[in-house]
Amino acid sequence: MSKIIEIKIGSEPRSLVAKAEKAAREKGMEFFGDETSGRFSGHGVDGVYEFRGDVLAITITRKPFVLPWAVIEASVKGFFA
Repeated sequence: MSKIIEIKIGSEPRSLVAKAEKAAREKGMEFFGDETSGRFSGHGVDGVYEFRGDVLAITITRKPFVLPWAVIEASVKGFFA
């Protein structure tokens, strides 16, 4: 089961990607991508992201069964905040 999270962005995609990459690597996750799209994985979570104008669309493609969606969503949003 996958879930799409959409976030309205107010800053440059490049800076958001740099923050997300740093946060992911600090937490031992893999992160590959640029200011258009990319992917991330680690700790049982896999996802992809894509910038669509002023919206960042993040699709979580895999998560641990025991972890609630709310926890995953908050963590992923924190990477791009």
